[in-house]
Amino acid sequence: MTTELYTASRLRVLRQCLRLHYYRYELGLAMPQSDEARFGTVGHAALEAYLRTWQAGELDARLDAALTIVDQLDSEFDRVKLRLLLVAYHERWGAEDWDILAVEVEFRYQLGEHLLGGKIDAIIRQRTDGRVYVLEHKFTGVETSLGGAYWEKLTIDTQVSIYIDGATMLGYEVAGCIYDVLKRPGHEQLLATPPDRREYTKGKGCRRCGGSAGGKDGIVQGRGSYSVVFGAEVKEVPCGECDGTGWKKNKDGVPEAPRLHANQRDSDETVEVFEERLLGVIAESPDSWLQRSVVVRLEHELPAMRNDLVDTIAIAELCTTREAWPRNGDACARFDEIRFPRGRAHPELATAI
Repeated sequence: MTTELYTASRLRVLRQCLRLHYYRYELGLAMPQSDEARFGTVGHAALEAYLRTWQAGELDARLDAALTIVDQLDSEFDRVKLRLLLVAYHERWGAEDWDILAVEVEFRYQLGEHLLGGKIDAIIRQRTDGRVYVLEHKFTGVETSLGGAYWEKLTIDTQVSIYIDGATMLGYEVAGCIYDVLKRPGHEQLLATPPDRREYTKGKGCRRCGGSAGGKDGIVQGRGSYSVVFGAEVKEVPCGECDGTGWKKNKDGVPEAPRLHANQRDSDETVEVFEERLLGVIAESPDSWLQRSVVVRLEHELPAMRNDLVDTIAIAELCTTREAWPRNGDACARFDEIRFPRGRAHPELATAI
C-alpha cells in the first residue's frame, strides 16, 4: 500500500473543502490555473533563478537571471508588473549578507504514522551571526501591511511549521522563517473612452482671425489666418495670436482648442506609458508592494502545530473510510469563482457534485 504524502498545499485544501480535496487528491483532477496563480508561478520561478545564481556566486547576474523568466507570462502588462517587482526586490534585499545553502530543496519526514513533505524555496545562513533560516516567498493580491490579518495568520500557519520541521530533518538548525511577500499590482491598462461617451471642453475661438470665445456668437473657431491687402493683391497671413490654430492661447501660450475631459482618453495606454506609471507608484511607496518578516516557532508551539496536522489528516482518513467527502458551499464561491461547475469542465461529474 502506498503511503499518502501530505504537503502544506494538500493540507490547506483539506481544511478549505473536503470535497475539493477529494477531487484534487483522490481523483487527481487538475483545476485550470487563473491568471493570478500563473503570475505567482512565474514569479516564483524567477526568484528561484535569482537564488540559484546567487548560490553560484554570480551576484551581478542575479537580476538578469530572474528577468529572463518573466517572458513566460502571456500578458505584456503582467510582464511589466512582475519585472518591476523583481527589480524592486533586488534593490531592496539584494545586498543581504547571506550564504545560500539550498534552493528548492525537497524534504520528507514521518509524523507519527503519516508522511509529510514539501519543497522549501531556499535555506540561507546570515553571515553576520551564522543563523540559518528557511526562506519563503509569496505573491499575493491582498493587503499585506505589517501587523495586518495577512501576518497574524502566520502565527499558526502550518506551512511555516512544516518547513521548519522539514529543514530540521535535513540537518539544519533553523532559527525561523524569513517570509517575503510581493504584492501583485492591481493596476490595469487605461483604455480609450468609447466615442459615444466622450465629453469635450468647449474651447475658445481666436477673435483676431474671426473666431469667438463665447457670448452671443457662441464658440467659433477662427480661420487661423486673416486677409491683408497689398495693393491689388489679397494675401492670407497666418494668425500669430493663435499660431494658426484658430483657438485663443491661454496664459501659458497653449491654444485652447476643445479637448477631452481630464478623466477621459482618446487612445489606449501603451505598455511603455503603463510601465512608467506603475514604476512611479512602486517607487513612491515600496512598503506597499514588498514586505519581509521573520516568523519563529517557539519550542512549546511546534508540538501543538504537529497535533493540528495529525488531527487534520485524521479527518481525511475518516472521509476515506466512510467514502464521504462533504461539500463546503462557502469554498465553492471562493474568489468569486466556482472551479468545478456541474457538468462543464468534467461532464462525468455532473451527478457527483
